[in-house]
Amino acid sequence: MSEPYNYKAFISYSHRDEKWATWLHRALESYRLPRKLRGTTTALGEVPARIKPVFRDRDELSSSADLGDTVQDALAASENLIVVCSPAAAASHWANEEIRHFAKLGRADRIFCMIVDGDPASTDPNTACFPPALADIGMHEPLAADVRRWADGKHLAKLKLVAGMLGLPLDRLRRRDLQKRQKMWVITAVASVALAAVLVTAITARMAAQQRRDSGESLVAYKLNELRTLLNVAEDPSELARLKEWDQDQLDRLVTDAGEQENALAVHAMKLREQGIVAWRSGALAQAMEEFQDSWVLLAEAYRRDNSQLAIFFELGQAEYWIGQVYRDLGALTAAVEPLTAYAEITRQLIVQQPENAEWVLEMAYALTNLGSLQGDIDAGHPERGLQLLQSALEYNQIALVLDPSNEYYRSELGQSHAFMADAQLDVCDLEGAYLSRQKQVALEQEILAGDPENTGKMQRLAWAFSGLAVVQNNLGDIVSAAESYQRALQWIEPVIWEKPEIRNTQRFILDRRFRLAVLKAQQGEMEAAWVTLDELEDQWLEFLQVEEKSDESIRFYVDFLLSKAGLAQLDDNQQVAGELLDRAMEIARGLLEKRPGDRLAGNLLMQAVYQSWEMYRALPAEHIMTLLPVYEINPQRPGACQDVNLAARRAMMLGDTTRATELTNYLLDRGYTEMSFMQFCEKYGLCEQR
Repeated sequence: MSEPYNYKAFISYSHRDEKWATWLHRALESYRLPRKLRGTTTALGEVPARIKPVFRDRDELSSSADLGDTVQDALAASENLIVVCSPAAAASHWANEEIRHFAKLGRADRIFCMIVDGDPASTDPNTACFPPALADIGMHEPLAADVRRWADGKHLAKLKLVAGMLGLPLDRLRRRDLQKRQKMWVITAVASVALAAVLVTAITARMAAQQRRDSGESLVAYKLNELRTLLNVAEDPSELARLKEWDQDQLDRLVTDAGEQENALAVHAMKLREQGIVAWRSGALAQAMEEFQDSWVLLAEAYRRDNSQLAIFFELGQAEYWIGQVYRDLGALTAAVEPLTAYAEITRQLIVQQPENAEWVLEMAYALTNLGSLQGDIDAGHPERGLQLLQSALEYNQIALVLDPSNEYYRSELGQSHAFMADAQLDVCDLEGAYLSRQKQVALEQEILAGDPENTGKMQRLAWAFSGLAVVQNNLGDIVSAAESYQRALQWIEPVIWEKPEIRNTQRFILDRRFRLAVLKAQQGEMEAAWVTLDELEDQWLEFLQVEEKSDESIRFYVDFLLSKAGLAQLDDNQQVAGELLDRAMEIARGLLEKRPGDRLAGNLLMQAVYQSWEMYRALPAEHIMTLLPVYEINPQRPGACQDVNLAARRAMMLGDTTRATELTNYLLDRGYTEMSFMQFCEKYGLCEQR
C-alpha cells in the first residue's frame, strides 16, 4: 500500500515547456477513471476516481543554486514525479535538481517521463530530450509517454502516465477507457442531432462576430486567404494557370462551328459538354475528353473576350471539373490535379466577387471534396492533406447552409460532407472522429427523410449513411451494432430497388451489404445461416457481373466477397473450398493490379488473399505475386488507414518480422481498432500479450 501524500504527482518542467506542463496538469486533474476500475486494488493501493491534486507551480523557486523549501516540501509530499522531457528540460538546472532530489527520497521508481520535443536516442545536447539526472540515478533508457501526434498522441500519453502512477496494466486501462469514450461518442452524436438548429445559429453567430472584428468583411472573406494557401495559387487573383494560349486552328474551327448568334461560343460549348456527358456515361472516355476539352476552349475564349461575364467564368470552372473527372476515370491521377485545382480556383475567385452567393460557396465544397478525394488516391501514404481539404469542404458546406438555412439540398449535401470526412478520418485511423461523422450523417438524413417519407432518393441516402456507420462500428469491434446498421441500410434500400430495379449501383449495394451482414452473423455464431446466404449470393454475383459493365469497382466488390467467403470456409476447416475461393480471388486481384498498377484497393485485396493463403498453407506465393504486394510505408511521420495497418501487420507476420507486426498491432489497438478478425489474428500470434 502506498503512503498518504498531499499530491498525486509533481510536474517538473522547463519554463519553455510551460504550455505542455499546463496541459498535463489539467489533463490529469480532469481525468475520471473508468467506473469499472475505481476502487479496485493494485500493488500501489486502491484505484481512485480522479488523479488529483497535482503540483505544478514553480513560482516559489529561489534564485539560489538550491531548490527552495516550498519545492522540496512539495516533492516530499508527492507520490510521483512526472518530467516533461525536451531539449530545454535536458538543459534545465532546476529540472535536473528536482529529479535528483526526488530520487534521494527513495522514490526513483516513481519517476515518469513525458516527451514533448527532441530525440530520445540522441546524446547531442541540442536534440537530446532526457535530463542527464535521469542517467545519474540509473534511468539510462527510461520508458516514456510521447505526446507528439506521430507517436502516442495526447490521449494515449496521458493513459500511459495514469497507468504507471496507479500500477494498472496499460491495456486494461485503455480498454476500459475506450468503452467509456465510446459511450460518450454516442451521447455526443445524439446531442449533435438534437442541437442541429443550434449548430446553424452558432456558425452564423461566430461568422457574424468575425465580420465585426474585420470591419464588415463578407461572411466568407475570412476563409479566402486560408483557401489560397490550401490551393497553393498565385497571390494575384487575375492569374489562372490554365487560361493560356491554345491551338489557333482548333479555336478557329470551333468558333466557325459555333456561328455568329449572340452568346454563340457559350451556347456551342454547353452543347459540346452535353455530348461529352453522354459519351462519359456510356464509357467512351476518349470521346468524352475531346468534347470536354473543346467545350473548355470555347468557354475560355468567351471569357477572354469579356471577363465581366461571371456566368461564363462559372461554366469554365465546370469544364475544368469534367476534364479532371475523365482524367481520374482514365487512371491519370496526376494529370487530374491541374484541372481540378483550376476548378477550385475559379470558384474561389467567384466567391471573392460575390461572397454571399450560397450556390458558389457550395460549389467550393464540391471542388475541395474532389481535390481531397484525389489527394487520397494519389498519395495514400500522406492522408493528412486529403483530410485537411475535406475538413475545409465541410466548412464551406456549413457556410452555404448558413447563407440559405432553409435549403434542404444544402442540408443533405452536408450529410455527404460528413461521409467524406468519415472516410478521410478512417484513412488516419481516427475511429472516434469517423464514428461521430457517420452519426451526424445518419441524423441529417433521418431528419430530411422525416419531412418527405415517401421519397426513395432520400431513402437511398439514408441506407448509404447506415452502411457507412456499420463500417466504423465493425472497426470498433461492435459487431452487434454493425449488423443492426447493415440491416437498417437494407431495409431502407428495398423500396428503391422495387421502384427502380434496373439501377445497377443499387443492386451492387444490396449484394455487398447482404454478404457483409452474413459475415457478421457468422461471427455471432450463426454460421449455418451465413453459409446459406453466401451460397445464394455467389450465384447472384455471377449473374450481376455477366450483365454489368464489369467496372473495376464492381470487380473489387466481388473479390472482397470471395475473400470473406474463403475466410468462413477456413473457420469451418474446409480447406478445399477456401483454397478454390482464394485462388480465384488472387487471380482477379492480380489482373486488376496489372491493369492499373498502384491501385490501392486492388493491392489490399491481393494482400488479403495472399495472407489467407499463407495462413492456410504456410507458403508464400510465387515471386511475381510478391512483387505486386503493397509495401505499406507506415511510420510515425506517415499515419496509416486502419485497414492498411491491419494488412501491414499481417504482411510482417507472414514475412517473419514479429517485432514489426507487434508495433503495427499496438498502433491499431491504441486507436481502438478491435475489428474481430484482426483481434483473432492478434491473439493467435500472441501480439496482444505484451499490452
